[in-house]
Amino acid sequence: KEQKEAEEVKREVAGGGMADAKGATITAPAAVAPGPAVALDALLPGDAKAAGEVGVAEGLLTTAPRLAPVETVSDFRPVWIRDALLLTRRATSPAGVVEQGAWLDWPGLRAELLRTVSDLFPHADLTPAAAGETDGASLLASLPVRFLPGALELPPAPRWTPLRLSLAIAWLCVFTAAGAVLAVVRGMMILSERRASFVSSVTHELRTPLATFKLYSEMLADGMVRDPQKRQRYLETLTTEADRLGHLVENVLSYSRLEGGKGPSGRAKTTAGELLGRIVPRLRQRAAQADGTLEVVEPEGMAAVSLETDAAAVEQIVFNLVDNACKYGRAADAPPEITVSLFRHPGGALVISVCDLGPGIAPGEVKKLFRPFHKSAREAAHTAPGVGLGLALCRRLAVELGGRLEIDLRRERGACFQLQLPT
Repeated sequence: KEQKEAEEVKREVAGGGMADAKGATITAPAAVAPGPAVALDALLPGDAKAAGEVGVAEGLLTTAPRLAPVETVSDFRPVWIRDALLLTRRATSPAGVVEQGAWLDWPGLRAELLRTVSDLFPHADLTPAAAGETDGASLLASLPVRFLPGALELPPAPRWTPLRLSLAIAWLCVFTAAGAVLAVVRGMMILSERRASFVSSVTHELRTPLATFKLYSEMLADGMVRDPQKRQRYLETLTTEADRLGHLVENVLSYSRLEGGKGPSGRAKTTAGELLGRIVPRLRQRAAQADGTLEVVEPEGMAAVSLETDAAAVEQIVFNLVDNACKYGRAADAPPEITVSLFRHPGGALVISVCDLGPGIAPGEVKKLFRPFHKSAREAAHTAPGVGLGLALCRRLAVELGGRLEIDLRRERGACFQLQLPT
């Protein structure tokens, strides 16, 4: 049995142990990738040698006589001897305690370890750690080596990352929703204000003619007006108030139809002469009611200009313009002087111009001139009759006819509106 154990020890020594006290050879176990086997004389030159027995690094590495059968073997421990990295273990046998070890190729091992992390840490380094260091933040798990990551070269962050893009879209949706809510609320407030203005102004406009109807009709019915001339004047007043009330109702109904998507439907071919011939008598009658004068300027050849339009809608537009000139076109106490002109626009459109010699329009009033129901009840009570709907209706009708209604601001005196109709 002892002879068999001796043979096993010989094989162990031949495969990975340490022998020959004169020229002890250090080899690595098969589990470690070692450098070439070297003699202890080459590893520890000069003063590190001793005859028959050598002590290195506090007795961790010594030469010993030929090995006897090993009883116990400790785990390998890494240790630095100068610039050499060794793996050592302690083997116990009846002959004594022996330190066995393997010398690692540290430059090659260092290069291989750094190569594996070069994509993440291109400037990293591995340096020997001093004995007894316990700070494991940068120490390797199995070797006394400290890892130094070096300078990290991070790529520049893209301007629009998926997270930033998602946040930007989310905030854009929030702002869009908030803007839509504000627009809806503002629209509702404007609509409410217009409705209130319309109700108050229309109520005032209806109250005046109705009061006149009631008073004059009762006086005529009771026979209180016996003078024929005075009776005739009362009847004319009732007719005027009836026309004004009918004009107001006609404008409100026309604007309501436009709001409902029902524009002018009576388009037919006509000429400029026929159009003027239809509407001028009514215009002169309205000017006469205001004690004013109406002049029609029709250049030669303009009467033959043909166009396809709704004559009733054109008449309503021009009548509203003349009606406004009669109410607002007075210069001081003088009667209104109104001019209706007919000419061709440089672009080929037919232009019907209605101008007066009144005080004109203030610059601050131009922006809200074409807004519907912009006149409040207070303004209606202290100005000429009307609810502030005529010009808004005229512009809507002009657009429905394929034309446009603009105010000529180049005039130094009075107001002038131009209705352009396609020919």
